Amino acid sequence: MSSPLGLLEERELGARQRLEECREDAERAREAVAAAERTHERAVIAREELAAALAGEADGRSRGAEKAAPGTVVPVWSEGVSVLVLAPDYRRILVLLEDVAREDGGPLNCRQIAQRLGWETSAAGVEGVRAKARRLVERGWLAKESDGRFSACRPGGGS
Repeated sequence: MSSPLGLLEERELGARQRLEECREDAERAREAVAAAERTHERAVIAREELAAALAGEADGRSRGAEKAAPGTVVPVWSEGVSVLVLAPDYRRILVLLEDVAREDGGPLNCRQIAQRLGWETSAAGVEGVRAKARRLVERGWLAKESDGRFSACRPGGGS
């Protein structure tokens, strides 16, 4: 018969092996999520580029872009203004919230936006998302809910 100490050592070894297996599984899952995010982002960009090309806007400019005030990073949204006029981070936030809306999801707070985009979720990172989202609200691209969460609001989305 094994000693109590020997039994505990066997149990510890089994737990350590299981822990390592779980860590390996988690790493594979993180890699799969990162690959899926890259694939999704490429698909979004491809769809946007095709839509722009089909609309005769292959040069990346859109109708209505000239309505933006000089020096603004985010132009005011109006009918016919393409998402392609937005800087990449702003476009990612908008596309994420439009995707969430299409999936019947509710508005997201800034930490959720940062998490879903794989961005920094520290206080400074979340504040950066908040600043961008507020700018999108001010220019008519997003809506801000009374509880501080953000949602897509453009008619038809994805334009």
